[in-house]
Amino acid sequence: LLKTAKKHNVSFALIKLSEELKNQLPAWHHLGAPPRTYHKTKDRCLQSTHNAKTVRDLREIARRLTGNNAHENTATCVCHGCIENRLAGCKDPDKCARTASRILDSLNPTFNPNTSPRKDNLTLTHRRIEKNARMRKQRNGEITFDPSVTSKKHISEGLRIFTKPDRTIQIPAYRLRPP
Repeated sequence: LLKTAKKHNVSFALIKLSEELKNQLPAWHHLGAPPRTYHKTKDRCLQSTHNAKTVRDLREIARRLTGNNAHENTATCVCHGCIENRLAGCKDPDKCARTASRILDSLNPTFNPNTSPRKDNLTLTHRRIEKNARMRKQRNGEITFDPSVTSKKHISEGLRIFTKPDRTIQIPAYRLRPP
């Protein structure tokens, strides 16, 4: 499968991802991770004990650093999440949470779930979306084109074949404001 994908220049070329899609991406060997993001020994516990597979999993692990007032930045923290992790076999849940946070912070802004993309003013308004839905039911209605470049449903929307990987542009389109 991978040989065929390489032969036909299959690439993952999403320009703008919804938060849900960012959360679906794999946590390990992530497209938006710069070199030296992962450390085999430091990440082992996240992979085996915490069973982190997606970006959503890393966010859940890192969430205790910001959203939990009971969490202490020590190896002996007694907050609910750290106690659960210790019972599962983690030796230092705080260290794992900091490692998960470091990985998320290092991701390219296009793929980082903690950053919101600039508003592009391309997406249709709710009223136009509802009108399009009504017109689709009528079958002969006039439908307004939705120029949004945000992929919202599934990561498979971003797979492209016969591409030239060196020419992929990752800069999203924006509607210019009138002067």
